[in-house]
Amino acid sequence: MDERKFLAKIRRLQESGERISLTELPVKKEETKSVISESKYNLNENEIQTIEADEQRDEENKFRDTVSNLVKFQPIKVHKENVEWSGYLVREKIQWNYSLSESTGCYIQSVGEDNVSSSIQLTDDTLEVIKKLRGYYDVWSDEWSARLTGGSAEENATEEGSGEEAGGFGFE
Repeated sequence: MDERKFLAKIRRLQESGERISLTELPVKKEETKSVISESKYNLNENEIQTIEADEQRDEENKFRDTVSNLVKFQPIKVHKENVEWSGYLVREKIQWNYSLSESTGCYIQSVGEDNVSSSIQLTDDTLEVIKKLRGYYDVWSDEWSARLTGGSAEENATEEGSGEEAGGFGFE
């Protein structure tokens, strides 16, 4: 099934309130919490869909190739009008969160062992990883915005540059 038909099917099932069991990954309750999303997006668990394991793995591999090899990922969560993804950069001790619901939905938090906040030493290497993390967000957000709207990433980038409100998905 091609990508557009698959996403259209997801949208139809979401609108009808059905869950898409074949695309869900088992997620522990603790793993559904992210640094930003729990307090900001009071969403019902039934509204969250995860993507297939192969697609998640492909996205993780692209991230590793671009940003950092030492990273732990959470599942990509697809909502009706938003996509969220988070993880932990092991070497830098940075927890990151991507979200399409903001015009720039790229967040970081320094977290050491036992989830205790820690300081980030701003070395050249750390700054470079943070720049890569933000750069990857720009590409990721264009791609996932296009998937939600059924357009291409190029069309979405053109629309954002034409003066439309950033973060708008065209949903009513």
